[in-house]
Amino acid sequence: MSLIYVVIVRENNITLVDYESITSNFPSLAKKLFDKLQKNTRQTFVYDQNYHFHYINENDFTYLCLTDAYFSKATAFAFLEEIKESFCQKFSENLRKQAINYGMQQQFVEYLKEKMYYYNNDPENEKIVRLKNKLTDVANQMSLTLDQILDREDQVQILVHSTQTMNKYADTMKTTATQVRKDQESRVLRTRLFIAAVIVTMFLVIYLLY
Repeated sequence: MSLIYVVIVRENNITLVDYESITSNFPSLAKKLFDKLQKNTRQTFVYDQNYHFHYINENDFTYLCLTDAYFSKATAFAFLEEIKESFCQKFSENLRKQAINYGMQQQFVEYLKEKMYYYNNDPENEKIVRLKNKLTDVANQMSLTLDQILDREDQVQILVHSTQTMNKYADTMKTTATQVRKDQESRVLRTRLFIAAVIVTMFLVIYLLY
């Protein structure tokens, strides 16, 4: 379970900085996505069932990462939120809007590398947990197939319902199952105590009679 690739892009064609943990064709594949992304949204695209592209688009900037299919979606968005905040804090709006292709690579790539390592190896850090809890409430985090984005110009089909609905359903089922199990255990314990009390009483009666 890991983050594999991360990139920050202005508009849809100016790559400001990127980093990949392994050499692959994912950067070129990601470039095909940029002019298809909806503005001011955050979504997940499924690619080849084994990988997920996650992105946040905000104010003409796109923060995108690639993970394997087993990497938590909430953690991926927590990672993107953190690099987005750090990127905007480090570079002024004018610098971000005027930078040329890979204009921030030297100043920011080490930060991306360190954060990718951090999130890959410490996914339950307190700050990450807080961000995960916050991000799972975002209703428009939906999963789409990459083929649908690349092959269709105007139509996008939603494949997976929002993670919030699914998580709430799973939490409800888990809570119900836990309560049923506790009730069953309580009933068994009370029954055993009652039987034990009856047996002790019988022994006492027999002892007193004889």
